[in-house]
Amino acid sequence: MRYPLLIAIFILGLGSAAWASDKDLALTATVSMEEAIKTATATVPGGKPYEVDMGKKKGQAVYKVEIVDPSKNTHKVYVDAQTGKLVVDQ
Repeated sequence: MRYPLLIAIFILGLGSAAWASDKDLALTATVSMEEAIKTATATVPGGKPYEVDMGKKKGQAVYKVEIVDPSKNTHKVYVDAQTGKLVVDQ
């Protein structure tokens, strides 16, 4: 009976730690979300941003901006949260 309780406490602890890391990630960004959206939108002619999220890609903090173009194609553009430069997949 004790083990399921310990497992539940452990899982809840991991969840709150993940949320704290997202907040910490946002606090370390030197580029605002608005700036990242501008940078990303400029890469897709006629595109409109419809979703933005912050996370990590290859160990660096990035904004993932999802943009829809006039042909209704979706583009995911990553912008470095520290430098404001585009992150290109290798």
